[in-house]
Amino acid sequence: MRIAHFSDTHVLSLTGVGPGRFLNKRWTGAVNLAMNRSRHYRVEIFEALLAAVVAEAPDHTLCTGDLVNLALEPEFVRVSELLHGHFGADSLTLVPGNHDAYCKDAVDAGLFARWFGAWQPPATADDAYPVLRVVDDAFIVGLTTARPTPVFMATGTLGDAQIAAMQAAFRRPEARDRFRVLMLHHPLFPEPKRRLDTMRRLTDADALLAALAELGDDGPGLVVHGHNHEFKRMALPSGVPVIQVASASRSGSTHRAEFNVYVIEDGRLAGVERHIHDPDTGSFRICDEAGRPQAAARAAS
Repeated sequence: MRIAHFSDTHVLSLTGVGPGRFLNKRWTGAVNLAMNRSRHYRVEIFEALLAAVVAEAPDHTLCTGDLVNLALEPEFVRVSELLHGHFGADSLTLVPGNHDAYCKDAVDAGLFARWFGAWQPPATADDAYPVLRVVDDAFIVGLTTARPTPVFMATGTLGDAQIAAMQAAFRRPEARDRFRVLMLHHPLFPEPKRRLDTMRRLTDADALLAALAELGDDGPGLVVHGHNHEFKRMALPSGVPVIQVASASRSGSTHRAEFNVYVIEDGRLAGVERHIHDPDTGSFRICDEAGRPQAAARAAS
C-alpha cells in the first residue's frame, strides 16, 4: 500500500469578514499574519500539492489538520472547494488541528464538521471521535486534539474518554491482520528547541503514550501528525515509527511545502517518500528522508 499524508495548509480567506469577527483571539492571529504567515503560507502551493498527491495515485490520503488559519467560515468554504476538486469521500481521511478550532464561535457553529465531514467516516458531530477508516489492508484511527485555547496558546488535548475509545478501536475485529495507523494533529513528544514549546504541546501526551504501551501488539504500526511544520521521524519506546510531516503550503528556503507517501509492505512501514516543493519549477520532487532527490540518494548509496 501507499498512503499519502499532508498537513498544516493554513488557508486564509477574509471574503465578507467584518472587523467584529476579530474582537477575540483572532486579533493575535491577524498580527501574526501581517508579520509572518501571510508571507510564508501560500494557497497556490497547496493547490499544486493537491494535484501532486492525486498524481501519485495513493491507496488513501491522510490530512492531520490546520487546514484553515483563523477558523473563519470563508476559509472552510475555500478549503472544502479545493478538497472536493481532488478527493472523493472514500479517498481522504482528515482530523482537525488547533487552527481549525481557533475560536469558540467556529466550534459552536460546527464549521469543521459542516465543511469537512464528508472525509470523516461517519460524518457526524465534531465530538464523534475517533474517526475510523478501513482501506483494504489498512485500519486508520483519527483523533482530535483541537480545542479552543486562550490567547497565545496553541496546545491540544485528547481527554480520557477519547483515549479509551482509541484503545477500543484498535481492538476491534476489523483491525486484526491489517496495518494500523494512528493520526492526530499535535506531536506526541516535546520539542525543546522550539521557542515556547510548552504553549504548543499536547497536554495529555503522557496519557496517550501510556495507552499505546498498554495496547502492545494491538496498537498502531505507524503514528502520523503535523503541527510543527517540518519533517521529523521519531519512534515510540516499542520502536513504532512516529512521523511528523511539514506544512503543505509553506514557501521560502527552509521547510518548504511537502507531503509524505508511506510505503507499506508485508505489514510494516517499508519506506517514507518525501515530496518536496521546488520553487523553481513549482513541482514536487520525490526525496528520501534526508531530503535528497531520489536520483542523488541512489547515487550516494
